[in-house]
Amino acid sequence: MKLHNPWPTDRSINTRSPYGWRTHPISGRRAFHQGVDVAGVFPVTTAGDGIVVHVGFSRTGGGHVVIIKHADDLFSVYYHGQERTPLRKNQRVRAGDFVYTSGSTGASTGPHLHFETRYAQRWGATKDPQIFFTGSQPDEPTLGAPYKVSVAVNGKQSKAVWKAWQAALKTRWRFEGILDGRPGPMTWRSVQRFAGVTVDGIPGPKTRRGVQAKLAELGLYDMRVDGVWGLGTWSAIQRGLNQGLL
Repeated sequence: MKLHNPWPTDRSINTRSPYGWRTHPISGRRAFHQGVDVAGVFPVTTAGDGIVVHVGFSRTGGGHVVIIKHADDLFSVYYHGQERTPLRKNQRVRAGDFVYTSGSTGASTGPHLHFETRYAQRWGATKDPQIFFTGSQPDEPTLGAPYKVSVAVNGKQSKAVWKAWQAALKTRWRFEGILDGRPGPMTWRSVQRFAGVTVDGIPGPKTRRGVQAKLAELGLYDMRVDGVWGLGTWSAIQRGLNQGLL
């Protein structure tokens, strides 16, 4: 996935503090730098849509720390905030939301943002953030417009199919969660809006029958509406995604 720079456009990564090996500014020893540093005092913003999974403080480490989980199990990490973030753990955020003002809390020699991207929440599980800044992804479709994807029509439920459906639900049925292919209450509430049934986030038989009935109405499903999702139902969902009908 692609991330947005969490710093203003007039700032850039310090040439002496990129991702990788460098001379540590405090110890003076050669050490691996797990993120990138951007100097100065400025508003730090979220790099992408996600959910806040950690808000904390480390006097000898990152100072005021915020960790946000994004799609594809990617985490963005923010260190050294001037003050505690107004964000709360488990809060959902959108790209560009305010995190805090960059500062010099924790182990720091001056005001700056230390920014990391991790493939797991734990320290050290990092990748170069610039990979995600320069990566490519399709432009997000216009809200309310048909959202077509290309998935195999094989009648099999999978993480990839759920992720594609979440993307369609995001544009047309007010899904505000992470595109992670893992259907939780937020995903099911959007599915229920699509099906025109009671919106409670619980994937019961009424919801499953409602989806089948809606698929039949769209000309995608011609089997029994019984609430049991097998090859026929999932094939209909996959065809609907490919045709931009979901």
